[in-house]
Amino acid sequence: MVDLLTPMLLAFVVAVGVTKLAEVVSRRRGLLDVPNDRSSHVTPTPRIGGVGIIAGATAGLLVAGGWRELEALVVLTVAGVLGLVGLADDIGRRSLVGKYLAQLVSSAVVAIAFTPVLAFTVGEASLKIDGVAAGVLTVLWLTAVINAFNFVDGIDGMLGSLVVVIGLAGAGLVGPGADAPLLVAAAASLGFLTWNYAPASTFMGDVGSQFLGVWVGASLLRSTGETVEVVPLLILLGLILFDTGLTLVRRMREGKNLFAAHREHLYQRLVASGASHRVVTGAYAGATALLAAIALAWPGQPMALQAALVVVVALAGWLLVAWVWRSERTNLPT
Repeated sequence: MVDLLTPMLLAFVVAVGVTKLAEVVSRRRGLLDVPNDRSSHVTPTPRIGGVGIIAGATAGLLVAGGWRELEALVVLTVAGVLGLVGLADDIGRRSLVGKYLAQLVSSAVVAIAFTPVLAFTVGEASLKIDGVAAGVLTVLWLTAVINAFNFVDGIDGMLGSLVVVIGLAGAGLVGPGADAPLLVAAAASLGFLTWNYAPASTFMGDVGSQFLGVWVGASLLRSTGETVEVVPLLILLGLILFDTGLTLVRRMREGKNLFAAHREHLYQRLVASGASHRVVTGAYAGATALLAAIALAWPGQPMALQAALVVVVALAGWLLVAWVWRSERTNLPT
């Protein structure tokens, strides 16, 4: 990591500057997120701050020598394209079909370029998947991560904080030589947080969340080994995927439109029940740090210890749901 300190510092500084510039432009052009009954903010706020993350991560990766690596160039290219699609959405040119088509194409490009061999290892047992099946799973993985990142970007500081933790921990999972994209993404997200941590002066927007979704999701598949260990990746992103999955299942059971905007994610329900953005963001970042530690410790452990780690993960999920239920019951009108 030492030789990547300069690219990370550059990513941070560029993100700080470009995010502020994007905020100024957004205010002048009227590109503001105006509060409505589904919002978690109360004042019109610039919504294209994610441009700063793109600029920072791109600058950091290029200085780190990413332009010499095919996989890093693929990450840079597809993330940039998806970021532009998100920017079009942020400035009002919305096309739901076009958005998801771009996600599928970007994910397919990564799957073809990486041709990963996926390994699901528990204890001494391991299931390896390659070829077309691995490609299909890769597309499903990336589209899930992209949309989960987009969904979790709903309160001040949330997604940026989580990416800082995920980027640093993910670098340890993929190993030296494949860690540069994750480390510069973490640094750029930290720079963005200078302006986004509660109370936020700018939001990331789809331009930032879509960019980070495919950038992080694809970068986690860049293993320096012969296979990509999937279980630690699922643990690392467990909180984001859990919140998204549980919310979608709940809305599906209630017969609600899965594509309609709402404020029913667990973290949004906590804020609606009176918890501050900083408290909820801090709790999610702390829980993700715990999951990161478990993910890093997972490989090579005996099955008994891995089972204990799974119990810890499940308990963390249960505690989050219990916190939401308790908060909502406490704030019920009388």
